[in-house]
Amino acid sequence: MNEPEYKQADGAIAKLFVFNSAINFEMSKSVFGKTLRKDFSFEDGYIPLGHGSFGAIPNVVKQKQREYQDKSEAHPDRWNRFEMIPIIESNLGHLSRLIKCDAQDINFVSNSSEAASVILRSYPFKAGDKVLHYQTAYVNVNKALEFIRDQYGVQLVTVELKYPLEDQEILELTKQAIDREHAKLDEPKIKLAVIDAISAAPAVLFPYQAATKLVQENGILAMIDGAHSIGQIELDIKSLDPDFFFSNCHKWLMVPRGSCVLYVAKRNQGYIHPTTLTFAYKHHDDGFDTSTFKLEFIPPTIDTSNYMCVEEALKYRESLGGEEAIREYTHNIAVEGGALVAKMLGTQVLENSSKTLTASMVSIELPPFNTSLTDSEISSFIMKKLIYEHHTMAASYKNNGKWYTRLCGQVYVDLDDFEHAGKALLVILEELNKQ
Repeated sequence: MNEPEYKQADGAIAKLFVFNSAINFEMSKSVFGKTLRKDFSFEDGYIPLGHGSFGAIPNVVKQKQREYQDKSEAHPDRWNRFEMIPIIESNLGHLSRLIKCDAQDINFVSNSSEAASVILRSYPFKAGDKVLHYQTAYVNVNKALEFIRDQYGVQLVTVELKYPLEDQEILELTKQAIDREHAKLDEPKIKLAVIDAISAAPAVLFPYQAATKLVQENGILAMIDGAHSIGQIELDIKSLDPDFFFSNCHKWLMVPRGSCVLYVAKRNQGYIHPTTLTFAYKHHDDGFDTSTFKLEFIPPTIDTSNYMCVEEALKYRESLGGEEAIREYTHNIAVEGGALVAKMLGTQVLENSSKTLTASMVSIELPPFNTSLTDSEISSFIMKKLIYEHHTMAASYKNNGKWYTRLCGQVYVDLDDFEHAGKALLVILEELNKQ
């Protein structure tokens, strides 16, 4: 087959793929949508479009959590001394198979902010070491970076991202920052890079696989903030091979709050210790010393039932068709819903020409408005109006000089839910102009 025939065949395959995807999405609408809200504990009339903030759990998962809590009260000593840890380890096993990694390399912590602090406050930085990060990182992670700067004299190298950007533009900006800093022969090189898998604000999918490879090829450790990743995108930690990775299970995987999986590559486990130090703490000069990594992260006396519900959440998700079907629906409804709201507002979705920025959260530009309120007051004004007067939720934020709102696709939302949000925003923005 000659080259034109190859191109013709590729085009036919591409059209068939798009056609089949459209058919699959239409079929999935009969499985997913607002009828699934009966499986959750939402109050009547609430339209849950802000899933990315705190997540939500199905009633079957809530029931399983209550069962574990009851067991912990029935015989506290038996539970905490002998029965709790095997159940936690079993759930870590389910997670390891989901994200494709060794179960010995992961532990639970309460949330991604804690995971970031665990890594950044444990790693043996020296004064003058440099950490590369992006201004779009989550505020709590950037605050943890400020802490190690102030406490240990670490230097922060900030890469400014002005979305919308193509993936290659992000990588080029990252490479420019690395080259610039590593050209300073009388200064330390960059030790670690903090990389989002999916940024929260703006809500965009980051080229984290390519960025991980880029920084590691330049002798830089890669810490992946995957707070929004598990349950929203497919993960393969073994292939990615980051130095550190973490993701909330309560945001998109339907596990009770707070639950976060922390992955540390074996080459770095000797350096990492939990925020609460216990009997198992031991200092290691060698990062490859894995002898206490699992022991140190045995939870202290807390309610660990939220760590025990991964298996039940995965069972529920499997009953809906499994991870791939869920990802397809939540992505497609976010894309379709985002386009609808943007049309209603007379604006556009935050997206690049390659359509790589939107996973299952979509950022929609807000039309211009005039108000005397400060930026923080604007965010609060919109949020409170959405919650208390329109019974829904969307985070609003400024990006590259423009205001955006973030809406989330999920198994229990329909297109008319996005329409509700669009109508609410039009009303609120009119009110905002009067402030």
